[in-house]
Amino acid sequence: MKREKNIFYNLIKNETSLTEVFCNLLDYKIFRDLFLEIVNKKRMEQGQKKFGLDKIQYKNFITEKNFGEDENCFVEEEKKKIGRGDLILKDASNLEYIFELKIEKYTHLTDNQPEGYLCYLKNENERLFFILPRGYMHINDIYTRWHKKTDYPKEEINKHIIYWEDIIHEIRNKELDKINLFISEFCKILDYRWFYYEDIKFSKLEIQLMKPNIIKKGYKMLSDSNIPSLVSKLFNIVESVKVKVDVELNKDSVEQYPDYYGYYVKDGRIPDEWEIWFGVDFEIWASGKSPLTIQISSDNTDDIPKIQELCGSEKFEYKNEAEDEEAIITSYIELDKTLFENNDKNIAEALEMKIYEIIDKIKQ
Repeated sequence: MKREKNIFYNLIKNETSLTEVFCNLLDYKIFRDLFLEIVNKKRMEQGQKKFGLDKIQYKNFITEKNFGEDENCFVEEEKKKIGRGDLILKDASNLEYIFELKIEKYTHLTDNQPEGYLCYLKNENERLFFILPRGYMHINDIYTRWHKKTDYPKEEINKHIIYWEDIIHEIRNKELDKINLFISEFCKILDYRWFYYEDIKFSKLEIQLMKPNIIKKGYKMLSDSNIPSLVSKLFNIVESVKVKVDVELNKDSVEQYPDYYGYYVKDGRIPDEWEIWFGVDFEIWASGKSPLTIQISSDNTDDIPKIQELCGSEKFEYKNEAEDEEAIITSYIELDKTLFENNDKNIAEALEMKIYEIIDKIKQ
């Protein structure tokens, strides 16, 4: 099994471990100043004063602060907990600034976010920030719930949102990753786990080869170098998708087969009898459909109409060689073929977001 060569491998695996390492790196002044400069840009947009870089030290930061309970913060009587702040900055005046970190695009807000934080901060909006990945699927929940709590408009709430991709870009733009090994390894592990998608482009010939009306026979097909290049790119896209798969460790432990190349998704929101698979299905591709599909199936035939209704997926019949066995029918969703021709879109990221959209629909 391949093990990634990185100091933080198997240490940074979720938001909690990420928060601790991020806070530890704030001990380095070059990293701390860069982060504060990013926050200061947001504060300037809000009409607030900048933080003085020399006035804030590593000791001003803490993680995982429990803000206790306050029943007055919520309309529902059963809600009392304000929440636990991921990263807290206490300035020279002892004012607290809360940074809520989300690293997975699909992670939901908790029942008390952001309402509990805003109540604790006495609705002083300028003291709350979210650090999110671009494409965070529940950003509209932040807008809606924040606005409902404080009447704050969406355009103002955007001034409180910092993106991980911008932090990484600034680190590399200022070459902090070349100065400090730990900062470099931090950026690399974020890429490895969440942010880097290989930018795979398809040539016109490769795009033509995906279309069913293109027929190549005999030695011409065997000698066409575009065939292995095309298949290799498709496999790389599948490998680049950053979703949890149904294996104990990682993708390297999945056995692939000649008829398809892909993975089953592992997610607690998927019903027990359901399965979601994504990848290259050669039989579906040969039928004239997209080479990349997401397939949804269930052991319970009563679930099939629900799958169709939720996902709007088509059916595909896998004929069984044994005459006494019924054909296997699965529902599937094609990845839009125009993505292969659009150089402005990353195909792996588009496939990943489509998977998350399907899971989110199932949960709803």
